Amino acid sequence: MNVKTGFLTGFSLAAVAIALAMVPAAASYVTPTFVPGNPSCTDLGYNFGFKVEPPNSGTYDIDGTNTVTITGNMVYFEWSSTLGVDAVIVKGGTAANVYVYDPPAESFGDTGLHSPPNPNRKNQPYELSHIEFCYDYELRAALDVLKTAETTFTRTFGWEIDKNVTPEMWDLFTGDSGTSRYTVSVSKDDGTDSEWAVAGTITITNNTPEEATIQSVLDTISGFGAVSVDCGVSFPYTLPPGGSLECSYSSPLPDGATRTNTVTVTTSGNVDGAEAVAEVTFGDPTTVVNDAVTVEDTFAGPLGGFGDDGSAGYERTFTCDGDEGKHDNKATIVETGLSDSESVTVRCYGLTVTKTAATSFAHIWRWTIDKLASDADLVLAQGQLFQVNYEVTLDAMDEFVNVVSGDIWIANPAPIDAELTGVSDVVSLGIVADVDCPSLTVPAGGSLHCTYRAELPDASDRTNTATATLQNYAYDSAGNPTASGTTDFSGSANVTFDPNGLAEEVDECVDVTDTNLGFLGTVCEDAVPQTFEYSLWFGAHADADVPLVCGDNEHTNTASFVTRDTGATGSDDWTVSALVTCEQVSEGCTLTPGYWKTHSEYGPAPFDEAWELILPSRKDTPFFLSGQTYYEVLWTEPSENAYYILAHAYIAAGLNQLNGASIPADVLTAFNDATSLLNTYSPAEIASLQGDDPLRQRFITLAGVLDAYNNGLSGPGHCSE
Repeated sequence: MNVKTGFLTGFSLAAVAIALAMVPAAASYVTPTFVPGNPSCTDLGYNFGFKVEPPNSGTYDIDGTNTVTITGNMVYFEWSSTLGVDAVIVKGGTAANVYVYDPPAESFGDTGLHSPPNPNRKNQPYELSHIEFCYDYELRAALDVLKTAETTFTRTFGWEIDKNVTPEMWDLFTGDSGTSRYTVSVSKDDGTDSEWAVAGTITITNNTPEEATIQSVLDTISGFGAVSVDCGVSFPYTLPPGGSLECSYSSPLPDGATRTNTVTVTTSGNVDGAEAVAEVTFGDPTTVVNDAVTVEDTFAGPLGGFGDDGSAGYERTFTCDGDEGKHDNKATIVETGLSDSESVTVRCYGLTVTKTAATSFAHIWRWTIDKLASDADLVLAQGQLFQVNYEVTLDAMDEFVNVVSGDIWIANPAPIDAELTGVSDVVSLGIVADVDCPSLTVPAGGSLHCTYRAELPDASDRTNTATATLQNYAYDSAGNPTASGTTDFSGSANVTFDPNGLAEEVDECVDVTDTNLGFLGTVCEDAVPQTFEYSLWFGAHADADVPLVCGDNEHTNTASFVTRDTGATGSDDWTVSALVTCEQVSEGCTLTPGYWKTHSEYGPAPFDEAWELILPSRKDTPFFLSGQTYYEVLWTEPSENAYYILAHAYIAAGLNQLNGASIPADVLTAFNDATSLLNTYSPAEIASLQGDDPLRQRFITLAGVLDAYNNGLSGPGHCSE
């Protein structure tokens, strides 16, 4: 817009100079010029003027195409327009403020405009009379062009899948089970971008009063080139005043680099073309492929969805009941088809039982043992010794029986040990044989050898069956076993007797032992009955064979035999009860900690029954926070630790009371205070205290009160020890 100059020629320069000294604060963009009278746009040299009178807020049509909007009150206002304005005349009172927007900077809006100052109102502006907007149309107007640039691109995420199983191999016995743990892991990459593209609209507006002839619309992208534009019309195209034409464009791009998109509108005639620029900038992807996936498993089915690296697991249990062999298993990412497989192989094994059956006629000796003593009940004084005489008598009777015996072999072909719960051998009609095995473990790839023997009622033909009972296990994926039932494996042999067979001598000798003396000797059938005699001294005495303590005692010993051939056993025992009467401590008096240390169940002095009354475990009762028993605390050297100094006096005072000694009120108070302290502090806490610490001194003081009581300096007096 061309601004006219020299518009103040017809006004007094002096008047203008005086008025400028009275101008209040300027508008946002320019400082107003004071002009006396009632100037108009044509007076000021502009071709066109648009007056708003009265100057109310609102939007006003300037020329059928352009508008101006006023906002404010009757003193201050702001404005905006679609047409470039060269000046604004604000009339109030006897003059006007003229706001001039110097060329070439026409204005499309301003704020804070007002009329000249009123000297009668402390130079505040006059109320508005009218507003006039001054403008010129440019010699050559131009189109207005706007454009947008919307980018799109696709980000495709790649995935990997990995499947593992633990363990991959199971060696199982019939009846066992093994559980394998499958883990399916997926990992997601950072994504791969593709399909970059830009699209947008181009809006061409003719804000001039003349028709515009558009020859072409060219859109180019920097670093790429021209792109196709669709305006829906043919060129040249006439755009009327106030009319708009909207075009669209789209184009793929080779990458996501930032570019500049420029549209150039070329015209002919009086209205010039124009151009507009938009930045082609890529942000987040507009299309995301495989941002999340789902996984399915041929055994477990759906394993869930994953939006990032993750894993899922499940377990499968295999048995020898139909699962022997190889088991393939695959996990697949549904969206990509990518998969991974794992296999578990199950190998199954059973035990093989074989046996022999040798028959014979046996001359068997059946043994008995009888143990007697001269006394069963004793009453002894403390220090008294008493002799008890024992007799152990062996006897035997013979019989002739039919015997089947032999070997049992249990073979294990598996690469793992077989654990048995037992090996049995049964002759038909329910006759159970005695079986002897060195262990119940059948080593991997090896065998277990057992022997058996059974006595039969006659020499009839029979069937002999040996059974090995396997302990079955359920194994978890870490190989930890849990017992889960048993499985039997059997083998048989025929039992047939030779009527001309010779009888063998069985169990004709036994070895005899006694819990008191150990081995007594060997006795054979040709020397029965045979009696072993020995004596033992009983008493609460250092020389006693059977040491007794004060009070009730009981001593039981057993005589036993073991046959030399079959290992048959027998036993008999005898119990001697003894009451030892000991001198009792006088009631109503006290004893020192030294006495109580030596008169517990551990000795060395006779046991004092007052220890029996410490609950719940007598001498082994835990002593407060010490981590020791009453007995251990009493035998712990204080070593200047005030805890043990008090503890020794406390235990003795407690035992004296349990023994019937009376306790004065002040001593009882000290005893109760000590109980509270011992319930609160440990030996280590008290040991850490300095010698003059008040708490340590409290322990020492209470120990002194209780020691005086134990030594007979207070209370009922001291006992004679």
